[in-house]
Amino acid sequence: MELYGIGRLGLDYFDPKTRVRLQAVNAADVELDKLLNSLELDTLRCTEAVMHSGRGDGSAVELRSHLADSHPSKEDVVRTIIEKRVSFDPYFDRGIDRAKADGLDLDTF
Repeated sequence: MELYGIGRLGLDYFDPKTRVRLQAVNAADVELDKLLNSLELDTLRCTEAVMHSGRGDGSAVELRSHLADSHPSKEDVVRTIIEKRVSFDPYFDRGIDRAKADGLDLDTF
């Protein structure tokens, strides 16, 4: 971690290497943003609903219409998914399991 000025005692904000790291662009975030923006809004809404369902917020069917009201634009949905990227996998996996248990056909959802 010395590459970015992170030593044994933590981050030295005034270290030039730290400044470079703080200002660096995360290439994975850029790629994720491109990928999500290449998808149709309907696909993104389904993904968002299943993800939130996996958090325990309700069923994917209920959440889809609710989230469409609170996240009306594609940019809102993309931003929400990107914000949850750290926990996305477990949320989405639980959401898929819940959808299957509820008898939801994910291909037609």
